[in-house]
Amino acid sequence: MSSWLQVNSTRYVETSEILNNFGELADTDIQIILQEDSAKYETAYSYLNDLYFLNDQYKVMVEYNKTHPFNYTQQDFDEVKMKFTLKMRLINTVVQSTSVYEYGASQLGADVANNYSYRGAKYFFIINQWYAWNDPHEEIQDEIRDYVTTSFTLSGDPLELPEIKFKKWTYHLYNNLSILEFVGLSKSVSYINGLKEDIGLTLVNLSLAQVSVYSDGYVSLSEKANGLNQDFNNTLITLALAGVLMGFATSFENVNYRRISMVVGLIVLLLSIIYFTTAFSTLAHLAGNEAGIIGVNGFVFF
Repeated sequence: MSSWLQVNSTRYVETSEILNNFGELADTDIQIILQEDSAKYETAYSYLNDLYFLNDQYKVMVEYNKTHPFNYTQQDFDEVKMKFTLKMRLINTVVQSTSVYEYGASQLGADVANNYSYRGAKYFFIINQWYAWNDPHEEIQDEIRDYVTTSFTLSGDPLELPEIKFKKWTYHLYNNLSILEFVGLSKSVSYINGLKEDIGLTLVNLSLAQVSVYSDGYVSLSEKANGLNQDFNNTLITLALAGVLMGFATSFENVNYRRISMVVGLIVLLLSIIYFTTAFSTLAHLAGNEAGIIGVNGFVFF
């Protein structure tokens, strides 16, 4: 029994280390993805602000020409429209090179064709700002809209102005580690792939925080196994002591000494029984405790 407990205590510690190592690697993978996507998100957001500026500039030019006819020529207006279209294409190029765009399109089927929705959830990771740009305070100039639409139609490119929902992407990366299986070269997934079946681990909707909880759970199991080992050792010691005391009882000529020795021996025997019952009860639940560590994940994907 002692040998079995020591073997399993070691296994629990090793499993805890595996989960801990996986968590650290997953955190590193997530940080790399977020750093790369964040840089591209900031670039695209900067370009988006340029579009707002160009749109406002065009509006000012139109209004100024009403009071100062022919101050701005058609060429001036065309230059603004061309700059706007170029910036918009740059935004598309930058956003479409991100991991969030790749994952949304390839794994969720969320793209411009279905307005970046997934199973009815609109704007899952990306919002098409082109269609959202209808607010009276941000309304795009008609001539710019017509120019952009014509340009994209002639080139055969989808008419879109994608904007990343970065907070939602961050949240899902930390709470659904299966995404790492589809995004880039993930060291954590490579590490855990050959081991996750042995420990009953599924990455779907598994959070990074939950991995830490699982690791702590196996540490607790190891401590219980070590405690069990100590309890069984105590049982053997108290049984031996009870036997010695009760054996001494027969060697005493004095009846009182004999009775005291027997009573003490019985008390020690009772203690050994308590040690054994407690240890056996904990042992009986040990496998169930392990099975309960990695259970159904509570994260809801939507």
